[in-house]
Amino acid sequence: MADIESLLRPSTNGARQVFFAGKGGVGKTTMACLTAVHAARKGYRTLLLTTDPAAHTGSVLGKTVGDQVGPVDGVPGLFAAKIDQKQATEEYKKGILDDARTRFDEDTIRTMTEELASPCTEEMAAFQRFIDLSNTEGFDVFVFDTAPTGHTMRLLELPLDWSEQIRIKAGVTQAMSAGDRVQKDRFDRAFSTMRDPELTTFSFVMYPESTPILEAYRASQELAAIGVATQLVVANLLIAEEQATTPFFQKRRQLQLGYLDDMRRRFAGAALLMVPMMDSDIRGIDKLDLLDRIVFGGMG
Repeated sequence: MADIESLLRPSTNGARQVFFAGKGGVGKTTMACLTAVHAARKGYRTLLLTTDPAAHTGSVLGKTVGDQVGPVDGVPGLFAAKIDQKQATEEYKKGILDDARTRFDEDTIRTMTEELASPCTEEMAAFQRFIDLSNTEGFDVFVFDTAPTGHTMRLLELPLDWSEQIRIKAGVTQAMSAGDRVQKDRFDRAFSTMRDPELTTFSFVMYPESTPILEAYRASQELAAIGVATQLVVANLLIAEEQATTPFFQKRRQLQLGYLDDMRRRFAGAALLMVPMMDSDIRGIDKLDLLDRIVFGGMG
């Protein structure tokens, strides 16, 4: 089992990608922001990206996060950006149809326009934007705050659906354009990077209860089937021993300890990061720095 710090630092082979996934509401955004601040404080030039349409990243950082890469004030070396789903989709459709108009007749263009109205197109557009941003030069660490588990799984499985998008783009022919080949190569490289544990750390965030643990475990099995290993699991909102001062909290703590054992069993081989329940919401860089000292203070 790798130590946690090694899963969050750049590899000797290139930049590190760190994904945080899990059920909605378990603290993915907080963990992504925490990890990004931690990496930047370690001296790594870090880019925090969000594909979550709820876009809570800005509220946790206490800073505005736009769809263009920009610096996060107060943390030297930290940058952030969000993927604007609507804008990404419109740009993706325009690129496909502009290319198609140089090769096909209007009937084919109308057919392609109808097919591009599918939800799959939105997912492909988000993935393309994700690849664009994750290829930004000059960064040591990329941290991804993803949408809830189901959406994340679709995002990561999209390269497997590439052949269908090629069919749509090719219209009535079977030919693959030069642009398609370039895009396919980019998708293939991105997927290869996700499968490389030296370059990518995929993690699930959960609080110690049965439903988020089971959902994360099932998703991890799906990822394993496409060659993506789960290397890190985060147990969030843990009640510390010193907080268990009443019978209610003592009982809740004992339940949590049992669920921690379940997490260790289900995710054997993955590192376990334990994050305590705080007495207030994590909002702003000062709170993130405090949580950084509590969670990572004793590490490398």
